[in-house]
Amino acid sequence: MSKFVAADFGSAAPLPKNPVDALVEQRTFFNDDRTHRFTLFRHWGNPEHYACGISMNPSGAAEEGDDPTVDRMIRRAMDLGFGAYYQLNVMSIRGTDSSHLATASEVNLSENDDHIRRIAARAGIVIVSWGNAGHKRGLEVEKILREVCDPAKVFCLGLNQNGSPVHPLYQKKNARLLPYIITPRP
Repeated sequence: MSKFVAADFGSAAPLPKNPVDALVEQRTFFNDDRTHRFTLFRHWGNPEHYACGISMNPSGAAEEGDDPTVDRMIRRAMDLGFGAYYQLNVMSIRGTDSSHLATASEVNLSENDDHIRRIAARAGIVIVSWGNAGHKRGLEVEKILREVCDPAKVFCLGLNQNGSPVHPLYQKKNARLLPYIITPRP
């Protein structure tokens, strides 16, 4: 698997050029034109004992490559004793440079929420990290998490001033996980 791939904003993920692990292929989901990624799956042990991360929007990671965020979160899941990791995002559109989010016509497809519901509900731990730019959409994802998750299994690496969970790349690799309090909002 190659290291650290990037994506132009709204670009289609390339189809794999090499054979892909069957579980990675079965559990990684894109829309039909591959411009939106719903899930990214990696495993090294028991695939049913997984951690789940929910960040802002997918970068270049696909079946054959990771990005720095995914790499960091996989290492954290391994350190926590999980056998697999799902990367989810509050917005499904692919793109490394998030400054383009404001100009995109559609940053999230409704299927994304279905995947968040299904995967977060069964995760051993959910680590939220959508940052400042993902805050508005993150509030919608919080509602989903309240519906499907035990709040005791939802964590973050810290909070920004606006209350959004910090992005993992801007934290120390060994940053302590903190409970992420999901409280009902009016």
